[in-house]
Amino acid sequence: MKLRFALGLLAVAFTGTSWAAGNFYLHDGDRVLFYGDSITEQRYYPVAVETYVRTRFPNLRVSFIDSAVGGARVTGNWAVQSEDESLERDVFPFKPTVVTIMLGMNDGLYQPLTPAIFNTYRTGYEAIVGSLQTHLPGVRIVPIEPSPWDDVTVTSGYSFHPETWPPPHTPGGYNQTMIRFSQFVKQLGEEHHLLVVDFNMPLVKLMKEAIRTEPALAGKIIPGRIHPGASGELAMAQVLLKAWGAPATVTRVEINAVDRRVEQSVRTNVSDLAANSGIVSWAQTDQCLPYPIMTLHADDWPQFPPDPFGRGATRIFWHLPPLKGATINPVALMIVKFMKMYQQLDTEILKVGGLQASSYSLAIDGESVGTFTREQLAAGVNLAEYETPMMNQADKVLALVWKEEDVRFFGWRAVQVPLWNDATPGMREAVDQLLAKLGEEQTALAAQASADAQPRTWRYELRPM
Repeated sequence: MKLRFALGLLAVAFTGTSWAAGNFYLHDGDRVLFYGDSITEQRYYPVAVETYVRTRFPNLRVSFIDSAVGGARVTGNWAVQSEDESLERDVFPFKPTVVTIMLGMNDGLYQPLTPAIFNTYRTGYEAIVGSLQTHLPGVRIVPIEPSPWDDVTVTSGYSFHPETWPPPHTPGGYNQTMIRFSQFVKQLGEEHHLLVVDFNMPLVKLMKEAIRTEPALAGKIIPGRIHPGASGELAMAQVLLKAWGAPATVTRVEINAVDRRVEQSVRTNVSDLAANSGIVSWAQTDQCLPYPIMTLHADDWPQFPPDPFGRGATRIFWHLPPLKGATINPVALMIVKFMKMYQQLDTEILKVGGLQASSYSLAIDGESVGTFTREQLAAGVNLAEYETPMMNQADKVLALVWKEEDVRFFGWRAVQVPLWNDATPGMREAVDQLLAKLGEEQTALAAQASADAQPRTWRYELRPM
């Protein structure tokens, strides 16, 4: 069987419920902007979120922009003079209808929390929310409680440069500062009636579970204690998506082979059902694609995607590691299992009852998917865990989403940000022209991703072994 990954478990039927796009937090025409520091600038969780939306809601017209800058605080970032200037450059021109904010890691200054540090964070965050509400009437602000400093897998002090940073501080560690910031963010959200999302507690829980069961992998969730790895950011994407009401169901099909009857079809249309000489076949036109979990294959996903402006870069855009193949990323596998990612985001259930043979091979559009027992098919198989033509199509969407984000990253971080304060009027005009062209390319890639996510009709065949 071509398992998407091997949990060593028999396929299990997960509960799928009917849902409507209207129940999802994002609406047709939304413009989503991710605002934050280097953790958001890594691009992994924003790309994972966009990929889910593109594949699960192929007809939803939503645009995405990542405006995070490494080192950012609520008082601004290294490339501007003030937070107001950052908002003027990085947020307001895009006229977003949804803005997520994750700031805090740098605001604690990597030292024991003091009243002055906390008050700076509080007043700075309040100013950001107030400015967004003033300049973008009706904007939906989603504050995100800061992701954790890893005090779980590393228990010695919280300074990653002990020769230059403050000495180890006990009790509690630096994540206690993030938790205090989180409490404030939650309170602020309640005061302003905002949807607040917690990245801290779920990742701490994930690391604690990894310490208990997979200690050799636990430290790879947040290598270096600050920046989650690519697979760790998948968990963050899942938390945000579930807070937005993301449905788990891709499709759900239940067939009675004896009566040649479709007993249930969710998010798909089943036609041409036939059962002859023990072979069961049908056609399926789904309304969406499965969610491609981008780091499951290839274990060389870097913690930071290569950038186009330094560190020996030889090309502008980064080609993703393999999205399929025999290699399994053990960190991603662990996180997918602990987070119950398939059950939470990716259930594509096929359930066939009344079969006579003991086992069957499943092919979709003539491509072998796997061999299943009669009992497995009766209980239900989650096709999102297998290499299918639908997943191959979804992988292409993921690759386009990444390239779209890469174009944005290059134009903004390699061109606009470095030249923000130093460009002459003539240079600024040339920069604006280049950014406009790159923006057109980004829009075209987003449109291509949406077009490639459009459902197709697939031919299924179950053949007795």
